[in-house]
Amino acid sequence: MGKRLSMAVVIIVMLLSAGCEFNLTGTSQNTVQPPSDMELATLSASDAQATATPDGILRLPTPSRTPIQAAEGQGGVPESSGSVSGNISIKTITEKSPGVALITWEATGNFPSGFQIVWTDQQKQPVYPEDNSISALSSTARSAVVNYTADTIYYVRVCGFMADKCEVYSDLGIFAFAPPTPTPTITKTVPAIVVNGTSIPYDPSLKITLMKGGESGKAYMEWSDRHPTSLGYKIVYSTTNQTPVYGTDSVFYVSDSSARSAFVDGSSSTTYYYRICRYTSSGCSSYSAAYKYTFPVAPTATPDSASITISSIIDTVTGSAQVNWTASGDFPYGFKILYSKTTALPTLSDSVVVVSDGSARLGTISGDPSATYHVRVCKYNGSTCSIYSGVLDFTFAADSSTITLDSVVDGTSSGDMDLAWTPSGSFPNGFKMLYSTTEATPTYENASMASADSSATSGTINGTAGTHYYVRVCKYTGSGCSVYSNIVEITTAP
Repeated sequence: MGKRLSMAVVIIVMLLSAGCEFNLTGTSQNTVQPPSDMELATLSASDAQATATPDGILRLPTPSRTPIQAAEGQGGVPESSGSVSGNISIKTITEKSPGVALITWEATGNFPSGFQIVWTDQQKQPVYPEDNSISALSSTARSAVVNYTADTIYYVRVCGFMADKCEVYSDLGIFAFAPPTPTPTITKTVPAIVVNGTSIPYDPSLKITLMKGGESGKAYMEWSDRHPTSLGYKIVYSTTNQTPVYGTDSVFYVSDSSARSAFVDGSSSTTYYYRICRYTSSGCSSYSAAYKYTFPVAPTATPDSASITISSIIDTVTGSAQVNWTASGDFPYGFKILYSKTTALPTLSDSVVVVSDGSARLGTISGDPSATYHVRVCKYNGSTCSIYSGVLDFTFAADSSTITLDSVVDGTSSGDMDLAWTPSGSFPNGFKMLYSTTEATPTYENASMASADSSATSGTINGTAGTHYYVRVCKYTGSGCSVYSNIVEITTAP
């Protein structure tokens, strides 16, 4: 072939030679019917019609915006006024003469300003005014002629026109005509579909190139595309339909138009059929060929044979206890000690002590004296617990500490109260000085408070002058009070 163009122009709807008619609404004499789902026609362009591009691929010329005119006997000015409404349907597209196509349509409704015929050689729905167009400024117009270049696929729509805007569009017409001397036609089996009466083409430049993995339930997919759309891709798939379709079969959406890979979900040992489609606001504009992929057998997880048993919980100091356990198995992330006053089966949402050493067999928990807690130990796997011990209920020993509030007197500043107390026992978290004007028995939960450290035996409360208070001191555990002193009443000096 030398330098002759070898790239075939793929014509999805039909190949029309001179004198043939393309009828979208029904059959007529010399009509060439659209191909079946597994057929398409291809044309070869002559050297004179092809142009080399920088990427080394010979391409057919793009049609210019050479004006095209309404068919004979039509045109003029709008015949009536009012809003555009109704329906438009392309009827036929025929070759009137070499290089000239006649487009006819049917229209019902009100089209006072006539019609625009919009067309493009790009694979999309043509719109006005972005694409090439011709006016038929008559409400009775039903045909127009369009100049075309042979061996080029065109996409055309007719719209009802008003105030420089298309209000109603027809269905999509797709056509191409062979040159005066027809080139050989090559028939090729491809997956093509028809949606709502419109053929949606298979495009060999959109292709799934690789799938791998899937043992974990997610397989990796790659694809290539020379003509992406701005809205990205839909990955349609099915276990039964070998040519899955958007709107009918399952779908993954990849909104990034620059993406060329994704992970897709699937089940072990299950075969899927995938197709990539270019997504537009009206659906899929074109599809890749189907790609068959069987997910590998998922590995069978070995049951964890680890076990944990709490052997004892022993008080150490007031409000603190040591948990001891035995364990067998592997514990790379260590253990969690879980405990709660209220949850019978404590979880990671309750109080937790972390024991990150997998060889450890003890840990320390803290709680309120005389309070009972539900305790269990779990094997931690880095994010959750996988193996649990049984639950052991443990009651912390009562606190033997005592506090005697010796005196409460007016302080040096107006409203202040100076307290003195005598403690007995251990107070690692210090004291809270509690006071209230309404609660005769102040507690950690219902009173105002001031803090004092573990060695303190006195402190000052900043109150209000001329106010009656109920005052006492408590042992602070870190989360509440475990031991309370006696209560002293005082009215601060005015």
